[in-house]
Amino acid sequence: MATSSSRRNGADQAGPGLRGVLVPALMFQAVAIGGAYATGREIIEFGAGHGSLGWAAGLAMAIAGSLLSYLVYEMARRHRLFDYRSLLRHLIGKLYWLFDAVYIPLAIAIIAVLASATGNILKDTLGLNYWAGVAVIIVLTGFVTFRGTEVVERFNGIGTILLMAGYIVFALLVIPSHWERIGQVMSAGDHSLRPGATIWDAALLGMTYVGMGFVVFPSTLMTVRHLRSRRDAAKAAALTGGLYVVPWFLTYATLMGFYPDPKVFDAPVPWLKMLEGKGTWVVIAYGLLVGWTLVATAVGLIQAILLRVDQNLVDVGRPVMTSRVRVGISLAVLLLGAALAQFGIIDLIAVGYLIGAVALILVFGVPLIARGAKLFLPRSNGPVAQSQAPTVES
Repeated sequence: MATSSSRRNGADQAGPGLRGVLVPALMFQAVAIGGAYATGREIIEFGAGHGSLGWAAGLAMAIAGSLLSYLVYEMARRHRLFDYRSLLRHLIGKLYWLFDAVYIPLAIAIIAVLASATGNILKDTLGLNYWAGVAVIIVLTGFVTFRGTEVVERFNGIGTILLMAGYIVFALLVIPSHWERIGQVMSAGDHSLRPGATIWDAALLGMTYVGMGFVVFPSTLMTVRHLRSRRDAAKAAALTGGLYVVPWFLTYATLMGFYPDPKVFDAPVPWLKMLEGKGTWVVIAYGLLVGWTLVATAVGLIQAILLRVDQNLVDVGRPVMTSRVRVGISLAVLLLGAALAQFGIIDLIAVGYLIGAVALILVFGVPLIARGAKLFLPRSNGPVAQSQAPTVES
């Protein structure tokens, strides 16, 4: 009996292996990549606009993202909080609905960014009218959404893998021919677009942008079941923070080859400008890959909104939405996103993303840090029993 127990404990302590700690990071990246990186505009607004100082924003994102991921994963693991509603109730009690109050408008703003990006991409690559491009993403998003969960998961998974590979290829196509300019910007300390900025300003901007990640964490909580110890949570968090900034730094390095050219830094979709002259096939490939990912992200956001509305109905004792109502809400969200797209991708990201990130930090981030700070303190930490109640302090 002692030998059997020892073997079981040894297996638990061994942890879930690389795959287990990698799953939360991959899930986070899959959901984040479309709204956070697809156009390159996001990186300009939250880092690259600071020129040679911008790397501090990326580094701050990696560090802050890892620390916050650790708090989310370890708190969820320790208290068996594998859905966002349970986690928020643990953090802010009866005020858990505030997250939805921030999430839903922000999700609609992100859909508007995706619609605007698609309009610009199809306009610049195929010469289509801007609003024709907006209509394309609305129709495709509606089609994929109504095809069901299995189609959505396959669509999202393929798009994420292809776009990550695409970022690497696109960066390799552009960076070598602009290497000298990148060196000049970094060695001269050029931050002429933000002349009064400091390295700490850039770092603060990066940490603020991490607040957008709180939109993504609810989708990763189900994967925390794989984590068996504090060490597993720390490994998964480090991978999450690291992978999160890979496309950021690839895009940042590429942008520094053009700094501070207004043709790139004032463009709604900077990647299109940076890929000019690399061949028609490259621009078309970029348009297809990004278009796929934009649709995948929009689909995920709509499904999340529907899930939140259903859960709120259940909380007040009412039945979940009928199929007809779900279709109506989906169409309303898509049309509202299309209407907001008229403000343009630059303003939507610069203003909408910033407001959303700050609101999520207040609603999710501050309570998370206040309740979870003790999780950084040293302690003996064995595997958590599967039967542990969600609200019992360990």
